[in-house]
Amino acid sequence: MKLPNGYGSVVHMGKKRRKPYAARVTVGWTEDGKQIKKYIGMFRTRAEALNALANYNQNPFDTDLRKLTFAEVYERWCKQKFRDAPVKSVYVAAYKNLVGLHSMRFAEIRKRHIQAVIDACPLKTQAKSHMKSVCTQMYKFAIDLEVVSTNYASLVELPAKAQSEIHKPFTPTELATLWQHVGEQGASVALILCYTGLRPSELAQIRTADVKLNERYMRGGMKTKSGKNRLIPVAEKIVPLIERLYNPAAEYLLNLDGEPLLNGNNLRSRIWDKNPLLSGHLPHDGRHTCATLLDNADVPKKIQQLILGHAAQDITGRVYTHKTLEQLIEAINRI
Repeated sequence: MKLPNGYGSVVHMGKKRRKPYAARVTVGWTEDGKQIKKYIGMFRTRAEALNALANYNQNPFDTDLRKLTFAEVYERWCKQKFRDAPVKSVYVAAYKNLVGLHSMRFAEIRKRHIQAVIDACPLKTQAKSHMKSVCTQMYKFAIDLEVVSTNYASLVELPAKAQSEIHKPFTPTELATLWQHVGEQGASVALILCYTGLRPSELAQIRTADVKLNERYMRGGMKTKSGKNRLIPVAEKIVPLIERLYNPAAEYLLNLDGEPLLNGNNLRSRIWDKNPLLSGHLPHDGRHTCATLLDNADVPKKIQQLILGHAAQDITGRVYTHKTLEQLIEAINRI
């Protein structure tokens, strides 16, 4: 059947090709009257090629954009998302783990391709979740560019989260040992994590201006809506440890050799892993220790949730009154 003029054409490129049928359209003319043709794509059957041609005529797109690889879309997405700022390490790591997609044309990637790469990744669920998140955000960007029309990443299934057995609270004996070595930076940082419930990354992000030792609290937190910008009560017993870190001339509370650590990975590699007393524990164990100590001290659940930055349906708007701050400080001093 002859196709209408200006509709495009389907041509057979040879039997030895895996996808022998090409769909192409005329996008302009040369000065001597010859057609300038661009290929929409290569297909296994003539029917597939005709369908692609029909879709193109119904909703024309930039054929050059359809040639962008996953790596090229990632590069464009990073420039749009981060501007001149460095790309966050969690995104860089997720992209590296998606190496199986890098050279594929983005427009040809389907859910099964993403699923296969994520399923084959030997890392744990959190890393796979980051991989899916990066893909999902890239698809939203690519849809805006009209590279694709469907977010296949949103259809990817992640493995069920297994109950974590990685993290374990410090025992009373281990805490006593840390107090005996409180002059060491590693022990001091571990104790601050244990008696504030802060995530390692949250402690690394605490700004000096947000430390109010006279009022016995700090402001900080991240990750979740309930955890961000919360009041963190400071127990009396760790006030000297924070005073030792406090430098009004520094932007951040936690520094090493005059440089801020800024994230949990640096805290672990540059402080935690260098102290043999902390062997067998991870920095996040401090948060688990705080939760255990609060529970053992019969601190009300609502107060525990406020201290740790956990969501609670019956805490409306997380509005901190003076009375609430007093309750937080009283609770943290019990442990």
